[in-house]
Amino acid sequence: MTLTPHQRTVLNYIVEFQHKRGYSPSLADLALAFGVRSKNAVAKVISALVREGQIEKDPRGRIKIVDQSSEEEIPQPMTLPLFGPIAAGFAAPVEEQAEEMLDLENYIVPQKRRASTFLLRVRGDSMVDAGITEGDMVIVERGAEPRVGDIVIGILDGEFTLKRLKKDKGKHYLQAENPEYPDMYAMEELEIAGVVRGVIRKY
Repeated sequence: MTLTPHQRTVLNYIVEFQHKRGYSPSLADLALAFGVRSKNAVAKVISALVREGQIEKDPRGRIKIVDQSSEEEIPQPMTLPLFGPIAAGFAAPVEEQAEEMLDLENYIVPQKRRASTFLLRVRGDSMVDAGITEGDMVIVERGAEPRVGDIVIGILDGEFTLKRLKKDKGKHYLQAENPEYPDMYAMEELEIAGVVRGVIRKY
């Protein structure tokens, strides 16, 4: 939307007039307020405001302000600039120019996966060597085909657990990423409730 200064002034006057008196000004009222003799000049400004969606006219030609705040706002994606890599070892120069603008929503969970994705909060330290610690939230995709080596939400004899899916001699089992925990084999049944796609952590 782009209004000229004059159009903006007329719109502001209409809004104030309506607010104070409870009804809209007529073309004659506007012509008098802006010191013009011809109502046609005012009518042209009103027509421009109608085209811009700032006002409407009822069947009798009376002016009605369009409440812009009542229109549903379209949520904007959360995008942040992504700069060049930063060294986690020895210090190194960092690129000053952003490589791209990264859409975090689609980066964390692509649109096509959102209906089948959920979060789980982690408890315990069995996956610390995979970089997953207590209090983290894992992003889990339900219904994904698990592969050996994936970190999964397993249902081991009816109990849920977060582990890595492994296979030995044709039999699947769950493995912790902490040497203090033993491998877990099902007594009866091992099911996979979802595959972990990422980890969220706040400091």
